[in-house]
Amino acid sequence: MRKNQKGFLIALCLCMLSVSGIFGVYQYRKGLSEEPQTEVPRQNAQVVTPEEPEKEAANSRGTVAQADTEEKEEEQAKIDTEEDIYKIGEAELAQAEDTSEEEAPTEEEASEENPAEEETEEESVETAGDPEQLSFSEKSRILWPVDGDVILNYSMDKSIYFSTLNQYKYHPAIVISAEVGSEVQCAARGRVSDIKVNEETGTTVFMDLGGGYEAVYGQLKEVAVEEGDLVEAGSLLGYVSEPTKYYTLEGSNLYFQLLKKHKPVNPMGFME
Repeated sequence: MRKNQKGFLIALCLCMLSVSGIFGVYQYRKGLSEEPQTEVPRQNAQVVTPEEPEKEAANSRGTVAQADTEEKEEEQAKIDTEEDIYKIGEAELAQAEDTSEEEAPTEEEASEENPAEEETEEESVETAGDPEQLSFSEKSRILWPVDGDVILNYSMDKSIYFSTLNQYKYHPAIVISAEVGSEVQCAARGRVSDIKVNEETGTTVFMDLGGGYEAVYGQLKEVAVEEGDLVEAGSLLGYVSEPTKYYTLEGSNLYFQLLKKHKPVNPMGFME
């Protein structure tokens, strides 16, 4: 009986070893059969992976090419536009020149249209060369109108004493002592503007010197000029007369006054 049990155990062990061996072979074969299935997807994955960068590169190259094409088209359109503008500008400029040439008057037409301007220019030229034109200024000098001493000075900043009037007053002229009948000469070139008889200065000659200046000669008689006469410096104007009642104590004299724009100025500042 013990021998049978021992044999049974040995047989059981062998069976178990056989089963283990069969199971091991089965697992080994199973493992071999599964390895190609895992490697194929990996290879597929490796093949698929490089395709994506190529596609992306292709897409990027296509985008760049498209962008380059659009830029070239824009540049070409810009060039065409600039050429069109340039051509239009040249055409407008040529048209404007033609119009200006058509509208520009000739010299004869301009002279016919502006006769007044030509006359003005001619008058100015004639006036500039007019021997009768008067010109007197602050730099001009005058002659002594009569030989004698100044007995009453020009004084507009303070009053001076008048013997005949027995009073002090301002004096806008000079009074030059001279004998009755003394010749009175023109102190500066001028045109006789007026001749009047004044209670204070007797027969008085007013003369326009030009430049806003005017000379006044008083206490005259036998006046040798008339209104409107152009008198040269040194020419005879008349003679010294008897004094008026305003100058009886001062004696016979020549009243001489110089005005600038109707305001008295000191004639002594212009005497030579």
